[in-house]
Amino acid sequence: MTLAQRRVAASLAFCASAALAGLALVPDGVEYRAFGMVEGVFALLLAYLLVMRGAWAPAEGMLGWIAVAYGTLASAQVLELLFPPPGMIEWMVTAGVAVTAWGAFAGGTRRRLVFALASLALLLAVLKFSVIPVLWTRVGPAAGTGFGLGDAAEGVRRVFADYRPLRPAGQMVGFAAIAFWAIATRLVWPQAAPGEEDSRTGVRQEF
Repeated sequence: MTLAQRRVAASLAFCASAALAGLALVPDGVEYRAFGMVEGVFALLLAYLLVMRGAWAPAEGMLGWIAVAYGTLASAQVLELLFPPPGMIEWMVTAGVAVTAWGAFAGGTRRRLVFALASLALLLAVLKFSVIPVLWTRVGPAAGTGFGLGDAAEGVRRVFADYRPLRPAGQMVGFAAIAFWAIATRLVWPQAAPGEEDSRTGVRQEF
């Protein structure tokens, strides 16, 4: 594939990722959850870092800018999918990512950056789709029970995370969204990042 063809294919894959990441299969229907300010700002910083570290091809020409723009949109929607629900847990996770993970992302090669992102995505998925649902059903009485204690416990739980359950198939949709994001990233992956040697030509790329 030529560079232009890969950018077009990447833009389509990023669009599919953004569309799927927002779908939420709730028990009584289907919702679309658009990203918020937190995910949007983090996606902008992440897109800048991916381009600067050579994981995404630079935005050159109209097709290049379109691919980066759709990639930023898809990143924001995937972050909306992976970040915990609004509450104290989201604040703690966001603060932790901003303070500690950013230093790890900024150093090393682009392959290390992608590995760090994959590890972060795995930890966020475990927290949102495994830890929070278990704690939500185990901590305190259910709402409407216990002579009012259940309602009080429900209020406390929602301070920490405004959790809204999904059907099991909802996680499959989320996995497909992340897979499309990974495919698109591979399509815009340059042959060699600045400072790395191109395996085809043996020429070291400079800034």
